[in-house]
Amino acid sequence: MDFEEIYDTYFDRVYYKILGAVKNEEDAEDIAQEVFISVYKNLKGFRKDSNLYTWIYRIAINKIYDFFRRKKESVELNDEILTLDSGNDVHSSIILEEKLKRLSPQEKEIVILKDIYGYKLREISDMKGINVSTVKTIYYKAIKDMGGAF
Repeated sequence: MDFEEIYDTYFDRVYYKILGAVKNEEDAEDIAQEVFISVYKNLKGFRKDSNLYTWIYRIAINKIYDFFRRKKESVELNDEILTLDSGNDVHSSIILEEKLKRLSPQEKEIVILKDIYGYKLREISDMKGINVSTVKTIYYKAIKDMGGAF
């Protein structure tokens, strides 16, 4: 897959994820462009055994964190992601948000990636760059701390 094909395939998907986090179209466009500049520059180093979208998504998450660091704002990225794809009613969303507040940022991110976005623990492990057993441990501890799966 060449860069143009990657860009055409993934740009909109990445842009809307970023927009959900930053809530500003211009900022989202800028960050998405930064993501794809990184993809272009690092495409030769991409490990073919990894999932391409997982790799791009990880770059996007890092660029979003960088964006908020530059703005010197704290970000609860996981709360933003939650509001993007949660198909729950308002009452359920409030209960879920309260349960998620009990978790560390890392636990929240893993729970949201697994239970809302449907990523497999192996994919989350690749995204976060940590061992899959560590991801499993964090995930199951978080679910237990939340009082069971949502």
